[in-house]
Amino acid sequence: MWKWETDRQAKGVIVVVHDMLEHHEYYTQLISQLRNSGYHVVSGDLPGHGQTTRMNKGHISDFSQYTDRVREWHEVARAYRLPTFLLGQGLGGLIVIEALRQNLVGADGIILLNPMLSFKQSFINRKNTIRTSIRTTSDTTRFDPGIHFSQFTEDPGFLDQYDNDELLVRKVSYHWYRTVINQMKATTEFMEDFPDVPVLAMLSRGNEIIEPLLSAKYIKQMRTRELSLHMLDNIQHSVFQRDDTDVPYYHLERFLNAQLFRIGLIG
Repeated sequence: MWKWETDRQAKGVIVVVHDMLEHHEYYTQLISQLRNSGYHVVSGDLPGHGQTTRMNKGHISDFSQYTDRVREWHEVARAYRLPTFLLGQGLGGLIVIEALRQNLVGADGIILLNPMLSFKQSFINRKNTIRTSIRTTSDTTRFDPGIHFSQFTEDPGFLDQYDNDELLVRKVSYHWYRTVINQMKATTEFMEDFPDVPVLAMLSRGNEIIEPLLSAKYIKQMRTRELSLHMLDNIQHSVFQRDDTDVPYYHLERFLNAQLFRIGLIG
């Protein structure tokens, strides 16, 4: 786990939860933007990802490993005694939703970036093939999930980083796959259990990994009195892994300012 503190008068703290297969270093640009906007940032690598461990790379025994890790980061963020927000990209979005739904963490607002609530039909077809071909193998057996990093972003700089990154997860275990799929189903079936926390959701219209319209339908089932949902054009799955982030960052900063105004910290 790492902390990045703003050099300005701190307005709040943001816990950043990364996506599947990647790690926290892909959010350096976003972290810099948030610090420049007056926010401390807390983040790290999820279990089985990045620098956490090489032995269990691409594998977890239970989804609670993810929510417990985010709870740890959240406790560090809360120690600042400032408004606290959680931001989750893809798998990170699913983890944030589930952690709040289980009342493991609290927040003054959450930001969901293409949260993993429904896979694209093309992946569902592959999922069925995977289920048939590996149902008799060990839970720890690794396989290629069929998700290409070019589906995360078209940005040349990030694509080059993917090609040369030994910390990326390129194969996942059958148990990881089954655990995440089951969690997606469980979470979307009980979206009404989500607490009344302000939500900003940004979904990429041309997403090749998740189904944005179905995910939007699930998000609208949340019992929050404040929901801002934006469908983004010309942006792939990883919302902030690109050079031009003006539009999504505008939505993000506007949402954060609105919550600080609601709390009474800005006029």
